[in-house]
Amino acid sequence: MRWELATAWPWPSVEEIERRFEELIRDRWATGPPAPPADVFVAGESIWVELDLPGVEITDVHVRTEAGCLWIEAMRRPRPPSASARAARVERPRGALRRAVPLPSGLQAQPVEVTLEAGVLRVRLHREGPS
Repeated sequence: MRWELATAWPWPSVEEIERRFEELIRDRWATGPPAPPADVFVAGESIWVELDLPGVEITDVHVRTEAGCLWIEAMRRPRPPSASARAARVERPRGALRRAVPLPSGLQAQPVEVTLEAGVLRVRLHREGPS
């Protein structure tokens, strides 16, 4: 009889345990906003930096160069599907996102082009001088 009661207990799934553990680690030991993944490409005189920013509007993105880095700061705001919707589960990070991408020397001070399409931010910088 005891075995039947023990197996009937509503244990969480392995996926749920892993998700809760990741949240605990992120919330307990994170030192700042999450850093979205980035790719850097060199094409002729241009350097392209791409970041994944799904759910972010271009008006909530700030891009600048400082101290040899391209700094990208963004805000992911909660956007429920309707005014009456309430969250039943929230897993995607919200709030501030920040990323510093080290740049090679010889770049102009300001980005040339900044676009956000399909959740991917693309920043193009122009290379100055010899590569």
